[in-house]
Amino acid sequence: MIAEAWLPVPLRISEAEVGFDELQAVGGASTVYTMLGQRKSLLYKKYSEPHASAELDQLVDRYSGMNPKAAAYARTHLAWPVAAVHDDDRVVGVLVVRAGQEFHVTLPASRTRVRDFNFLLYEKRAEKLGVERATDLQKVELLRDLVGALSWLDERGLVHEDLAAHNVLWKLDPPSVFVLDCDSLRSFAESSKQPLYTTVDWTDPRVLTNDVDRPDRASTSYVLGLLAARVLVSPYWHPGDPLLADRFPAALTPMVTRAYGPAEDRPSLSEWDRALDRASAQTTGTVVEPASVRDPEATKRADRAVFLVGLVVGAALAAFVLMRFV
Repeated sequence: MIAEAWLPVPLRISEAEVGFDELQAVGGASTVYTMLGQRKSLLYKKYSEPHASAELDQLVDRYSGMNPKAAAYARTHLAWPVAAVHDDDRVVGVLVVRAGQEFHVTLPASRTRVRDFNFLLYEKRAEKLGVERATDLQKVELLRDLVGALSWLDERGLVHEDLAAHNVLWKLDPPSVFVLDCDSLRSFAESSKQPLYTTVDWTDPRVLTNDVDRPDRASTSYVLGLLAARVLVSPYWHPGDPLLADRFPAALTPMVTRAYGPAEDRPSLSEWDRALDRASAQTTGTVVEPASVRDPEATKRADRAVFLVGLVVGAALAAFVLMRFV
């Protein structure tokens, strides 16, 4: 959490009372603003469409009922929804915990933005922007902290429905994560009437093919497999691609393979935690260059170029043959 003292807020608040300020981010389903006055430790997330009131109210009520230790953990690891914002009888937004400054990075031209896992995935680009690179050991420790946060939610019967690289922030010294979009948390025990917003490249195929209605524990394991492989091998890794033995911890290889297999065989969070513990002893504290796996889009562009060159050469040869023999 950022340095300002934590101030309690009403569980339900009208939009007229919110007092929001600068625009921070724009997404397909919401727009995020900073807060004015003494609530700078929060952000206002304004929905593009009204939200299901009962589900959001339950998350807000959960926070209000936490003991001090649990509430402190939530504020340091999760963008937990602490107040539902109403306009008459509609929920139009939510106040969420804001990630601390240690999870932000200052880019050129003094622009500040959150340091999400994409900075780990595309670390050469990030380094050009002045973002420090993590060692493989630090990456494993970040994954362990993420598993810890997800286990904390799981123990409370909750699943994150849009777990993806852009929704996980990180810092070093010590390695720690902060999970965004926690208003998309859902209880395992209840169905949801809220539209499902997910990031396709990070979504369990079972959800995309409607084999299951919403992400579940197996979906969380699937995303952890993607994160482990993409963070430690290549951002372009996809299920079925090789896991390079010279740089990927042996303890994680069977975990990743199981993670994109049948749902009933995917590793549990406790299995992930144990495997990452073993992986810590199999990785180094040095910065390792990402594997030279080509960007699929670059490959497509190269293939198109080769095809066009082939057409030109073929046409030239055909013209030569016609002039020579006809």
